[in-house]
Amino acid sequence: MAIKGIGPKSVEEAVQIYLRENPEIFMALEQNLLNISKLSKNITEENRQLNPISVRAALIRMNDRKIGVRAKNKADELLRKSKISLQDKVSVVNAKKPLHLKYISATFLEGSVVYIVDEMEQKLPQESEEVSVDSHVSMIHIYSPGEIESTPGFIMRITHKLYARGINILQLISCSNETILILKKDSCIPAYEILSAA
Repeated sequence: MAIKGIGPKSVEEAVQIYLRENPEIFMALEQNLLNISKLSKNITEENRQLNPISVRAALIRMNDRKIGVRAKNKADELLRKSKISLQDKVSVVNAKKPLHLKYISATFLEGSVVYIVDEMEQKLPQESEEVSVDSHVSMIHIYSPGEIESTPGFIMRITHKLYARGINILQLISCSNETILILKKDSCIPAYEILSAA
C-alpha cells in the first residue's frame, strides 16, 4: 500500500507505516529473514517519493534497535497474565433477522446477525433459508488484565502466533479486556496450547 502525503515525516516514520501495514514482513525483518536491499527496493517501488538508499539505511537502523521487540514482549507478558479457557459445545448461528436466543456474543451486521451460542445453555434453532448453524467450532476465551487497554499489538500478537502455526481464526471478537476466538474444532486444542505457552 502506498504511503500518501508523507510531507515532513521522516523516511523512518514512512518505513514504520509500511511495516505496520505489512506485519508479516515486519516479523520476518525482526527475525533477520529478509534481504534488506530487496525490501528497500520493494518499499520504494510502492512509494516512489522515497529514496532507496535512505529506506535501506532506515531499515538497518530499525533492525539494529529491534523496533517492535519491546511491544511484542509486552504483549506476550500480558498474554501470560491472562486467563485462557477453551470451550467446546459452542455453535455459530447466522440469521438474516434477530432471533430470541441466549448467546455468548452477538454481532449485528447489515442484513444478518451472527450469534455465538453455548449449546449447553441454548437449544439450537432449526436451519432454514433464514438461519444457518455451524456446530463444528470451538471457542477460546481470553480474559486479560485491564492493562490490555494500554498495550498496543496484543490482538496482532495473538493472531501472528496462530498464523505462524497455520491456524485459521474463523471469528475474533475483542471488547475491553475480553477476547473471543472461534476456530474449527480440530484447530482449537493446538491454538489453546500455543497461547497458553506464551
